[in-house]
Amino acid sequence: MARADHDAALADRLRPDVLAAANINPNTRLATDYLNHFNNVVMLLELVPDMPDMAEDVRGWAPATYEDYFRGSHFRERDLAIAAYHAADPTVRGDFDAAVTHLDCAMAEALQLIEQGDPTDPAVAHRLRDIVNDRLKPGIAAAGGIVNGAPIVVSALHEAGESEAQAAVDELFP
Repeated sequence: MARADHDAALADRLRPDVLAAANINPNTRLATDYLNHFNNVVMLLELVPDMPDMAEDVRGWAPATYEDYFRGSHFRERDLAIAAYHAADPTVRGDFDAAVTHLDCAMAEALQLIEQGDPTDPAVAHRLRDIVNDRLKPGIAAAGGIVNGAPIVVSALHEAGESEAQAAVDELFP
């Protein structure tokens, strides 16, 4: 296919009505389906203090880029989701990617806590609940807001020690 034909075909696939029908926001060109990557593990994290055997399922979680998530998903329009992501406004995509990095950092901290401590210990359980309620859930909401076109101040999503958290992510998931 000639480059011009490819570009025309892509432009046709990126029409707002086509994106909306595929559950991809036509304005941001992002899909909330990606956030299931975090939502599913957050549900498990909430169970871990009372059901420590769920920690094994949590340990199986690993960061996944937007593209990797969709490549491995059963999302009906996964190729369109990836193409739309690449066609998204770079500022919006950058804000979204930054929000995802913050989520990855919070997840790394939660995983490290589960690995190094007993999740049934009240202090560990309390810290785990804090990560879920103070960082992961708000972070997912913020990322969802970006997908849906809401303005966000990404710097409000992280703590001053973000560089340490990013180092933890890098160490846990090389």
